[in-house]
Amino acid sequence: MDTLLQNFNDVWTISLLLATCIALPSGIIQGYAGFGGALFAVPLFALLFGPVSAFSIVVILMLIGQLQLVSKAVKKADLKEVAPVAVPSMIALSLGVLFLVSADPGFIRRGMGVFILLITIFMMFGYRYAGKRRTMVGIVTGSVAGSITGSFGVPAFPLSAIYFHNSASAPEIIRANVLTTLCCTLVVSIVSLAIQGIYNEATLLRAVIVLPIFTCGIYLGQYLFRVAPIDWFKKVTYAVLICTALILMAT
Repeated sequence: MDTLLQNFNDVWTISLLLATCIALPSGIIQGYAGFGGALFAVPLFALLFGPVSAFSIVVILMLIGQLQLVSKAVKKADLKEVAPVAVPSMIALSLGVLFLVSADPGFIRRGMGVFILLITIFMMFGYRYAGKRRTMVGIVTGSVAGSITGSFGVPAFPLSAIYFHNSASAPEIIRANVLTTLCCTLVVSIVSLAIQGIYNEATLLRAVIVLPIFTCGIYLGQYLFRVAPIDWFKKVTYAVLICTALILMAT
């Protein structure tokens, strides 16, 4: 107990207090729009704790926050659709983490800014893949998304979602495929970071403290989705992501 209290005193800083404040709107964005929560949290956490610690905390938040949805999605997912994207993504991500943990943090922060800006622009313009659904296209999509996520700690899951939304499958199957692929990449992220020794008592304690705030934000976002129009919310989210990306690029 004394060790736990000492660790709590060590991690309970202004940075962690700010992180809890960031976790709430991040969860609201994730719960309301179904995207953008991690993109919002990672860069701001990176400014507080560094890019590697930020990514390691957010993947835990995302996995636990999505567990209820993922458990149902896995049963509905079409594994023939998921495998060509998820498997290359997991391999590329695990290799990318080797670069993430060894590269200069300043370079990683600026790279985060660039990729967050590009992904936000993709989402703003509502880009959808309209080509033929060849296996190789899925492999390339998963590889690119996994490489960006692993190498720079930027959640590039929207790129995989763009590919899945081209499917002729029912909407619930598409959603299940997206969530299943997301779950696979989150699990591999956590395992890869753990192998590299990134998770220590301080990092895990930060995640435990921030998690309830993030989860409350998700439920609040889901409630707001039922009572508030989505257009203005997307515009605000995109504006915040762009500003955050520019700040990271300037640091």
